[in-house]
Amino acid sequence: MNGVNITIDVSSWPTPVRIELLQVIDQLEARVTGQSSIVTNGNVSTSTEAIEPSGWTQEAYLDVIGKLLSRHFVQVAVIFDAIKNGTGYVSRERVYELGNYPANRSLKGFTRPVNRLTAEAVEAGLLPEDADDLLAPDYDPNVSGFQRAKGFVVPAEVVKMALEWRDETAKA
Repeated sequence: MNGVNITIDVSSWPTPVRIELLQVIDQLEARVTGQSSIVTNGNVSTSTEAIEPSGWTQEAYLDVIGKLLSRHFVQVAVIFDAIKNGTGYVSRERVYELGNYPANRSLKGFTRPVNRLTAEAVEAGLLPEDADDLLAPDYDPNVSGFQRAKGFVVPAEVVKMALEWRDETAKA
């Protein structure tokens, strides 16, 4: 299948509208591929066919998040935002908003604390060695060489797991 890239500047759009756009894209992609969407009308889909195992468990997630909360608040805010919006994705612009960063600040090394603590969880036996990164930069695959991350991604399995916990807590 030939790919088509569509580029739209949504930087001036309000965050809720950008989140809605990502959800619509997720749902359309799921429909085209014949798989289930992770998020449907703001709720987590009960189908797991579209979600590949990432290796993350509740214990590993809580261990890494707990340690991040001691010093790396913006990374936690980004992970939580990716979960809250249901897409597992946070744009570069949103990271700047969440961190209250000046426009000239670099995000180089932004995922380093998360990766270090994830490696510690692997060493402790909480995660398999091939577990997905809890927070991974999103780069344009059509650009070779240095580039800024377009955004950051949290594994879909983590998003689904966290949203299910939220729903279970709300019922209690």
